[in-house]
Amino acid sequence: MENVYNNDNMIVGLDIGTTKIATVIGYRNENGQIDIIGYGKSESTGVEFGEIRNINKTVTGITLSTSMASQRSNQEIKSVYVGIAGHHIKTSRYNHHLFRQGKKTPITSEEIENLKNEVFRATVPPGEEIIDVIPQKYLIDKERVTFEPVGELGNEVIGTYQLITGKISEIDRIKMCGTESGIHLNDIILEPIASGMACLTEEEKRHGVALVDIGGGTSDLIIFVDGNPVYTKVIAMGGNVITRDIAQVCKISEDVAEKLKISYGTCIVEKSHSNNLITIPKPHGQEPIQINENYLAQIINSRVQGEILSAIQKEIDNSGYKDRLFAGLVLTGGGSNLRHIKELCQYMLQMPTRIGIPDNGFAHSIPTELKQPAFSTALGLLKYGIETEENLHLTTSERGTTPIVNNDSGSDQKADSPSRWGLFKKVHDYLKEMLENVS
Repeated sequence: MENVYNNDNMIVGLDIGTTKIATVIGYRNENGQIDIIGYGKSESTGVEFGEIRNINKTVTGITLSTSMASQRSNQEIKSVYVGIAGHHIKTSRYNHHLFRQGKKTPITSEEIENLKNEVFRATVPPGEEIIDVIPQKYLIDKERVTFEPVGELGNEVIGTYQLITGKISEIDRIKMCGTESGIHLNDIILEPIASGMACLTEEEKRHGVALVDIGGGTSDLIIFVDGNPVYTKVIAMGGNVITRDIAQVCKISEDVAEKLKISYGTCIVEKSHSNNLITIPKPHGQEPIQINENYLAQIINSRVQGEILSAIQKEIDNSGYKDRLFAGLVLTGGGSNLRHIKELCQYMLQMPTRIGIPDNGFAHSIPTELKQPAFSTALGLLKYGIETEENLHLTTSERGTTPIVNNDSGSDQKADSPSRWGLFKKVHDYLKEMLENVS
């Protein structure tokens, strides 16, 4: 039986990155896996360090990327799920209380869901907006700490949450780009959460894992423990700063520096070939220059080890979850393609490390070009959108049921709880809008 799809069941993920703008179109097939029917990629020239600087250039990139995906799939793109990152993203801890004196029944999932939804109304600094709320732990009757309070007895529950906030101005810029591109934004999702959905297995999330997505403008960290995201941080450094370092030190263009980094670069100096001289042609008839491969490695190592990975190490130490990362660390994003970065990360952080390929829950037939760490965010946004739409449909029409999907091994398992991805706020707002329309 052939898979049937149309514009009504298509979901689109849009990754507005610092170096590229990627669009992917897909759907859940009859086997429970995600099929890709179209994708597009364009150069990103209006974004710096994950933040939109030039609206016109960004809209041009979005239009080109979505047009390519639309042509490949023969589907019209009307709405998308888009990611957000950048150094304006902030995290803070927030405690919220649930008082249930006199109740002799176990704590319900509805109570915990409502508790989280109330946190979305927390007061944040002027000019900022809550993007997501991540549960971290719960204290019951000020004596028992748990990550799963549902089913326990207690008169008072104190939930500890991580608030993810961003500048309203940056969020408005993303919305403006969508409007100018003629596309409706279904939701704006923190990019490392999306990357985690595409790269991490449920087993890794349960055992404790840190995901680091090294993009062009930022390096995004997210930590999962007991299956839930518990800590995230956006670091305003990515692969572009390495390229710029090479360009400035060697006095060459950034395009040439990028090619050097990819072709000859390594972030471990000892792995370079000290006797290998690299000839770099100069424009306008100027004499070519030569640099030692070992010298190139020193430039790269200085930024990767000295700043990017050191910042990641510091954040993992500060998170309080370092001793619970039994599944180690997963590197993804375009920056994870840098030679020997996995080995350097294992050495620095003293934990097992692997390169994350976005293949969790996707059909094996997806285009080879997309099976790369650089597309983790785009594919994760697509997966987020598919699961959100499925859970929203079930919440509004089939309450009390949980969707069953097939995992990669072919065995049945329950889909991720919507509360893990901020879905309950979406459902709450959706139902509120319905009631207002009725009234």
